[in-house]
Amino acid sequence: MPVPNLGDTMTRSLRAITLLLAPLALAACASSKTTLTMKWKEPSVTELRFSKIVTVGVSADARWREIVEDELSYLVRNAVPAYSVIPADAVRDIETAKKFIKGGGYDAAVVLRLVGVDKETTYYSGAGPWWPDYYGSMWGYWGYAWPAVYDPGYMSTTRYVTVEALIYRVADEKLLFAARSRTSDPSSTRALTGEVTKAVRDELMRQKLIPPPAK
Repeated sequence: MPVPNLGDTMTRSLRAITLLLAPLALAACASSKTTLTMKWKEPSVTELRFSKIVTVGVSADARWREIVEDELSYLVRNAVPAYSVIPADAVRDIETAKKFIKGGGYDAAVVLRLVGVDKETTYYSGAGPWWPDYYGSMWGYWGYAWPAVYDPGYMSTTRYVTVEALIYRVADEKLLFAARSRTSDPSSTRALTGEVTKAVRDELMRQKLIPPPAK
């Protein structure tokens, strides 16, 4: 975009810097980040150790469910996706799902459910919060104002995805750990799953419920 001739070297330099920094700001906004906004642990639990885990993605979208369960089974040790255990047309039926999971000898279930998606828009002004020297003189300002072009700045919209992560013990059907995450601008469902899993894993390690990864 051509920089307007404002008749002032300092102003031209500041506008050039603004144009250079704007894409960097947009790139920073575009990079995804996951935080846990809520977390809970069953008070009696001091360790999470399982030998056979089923991963579950709760969604009406079959493809979303498959990607989430696949990624979880890859990231979680000793895990298999629920779609390989429970028929797609039976996954909503409690008794059928229970029969397949308990009958398969699974001792834990790791569940991810998409809770919601919301957007937040931020306006970045192109005008600097200062009054240049030529504002002090009527004709100095006159020479600036007429050729100057209004810089409207730009809008940046961030998409936030909220997911809940749950860990159940199959034997007594008890919830052992729960968390709710918020991720900004995930690039894909697979990337979202990876980020949420990492955030939960870091929290489990922080609480010493699982050991750190072997070096």
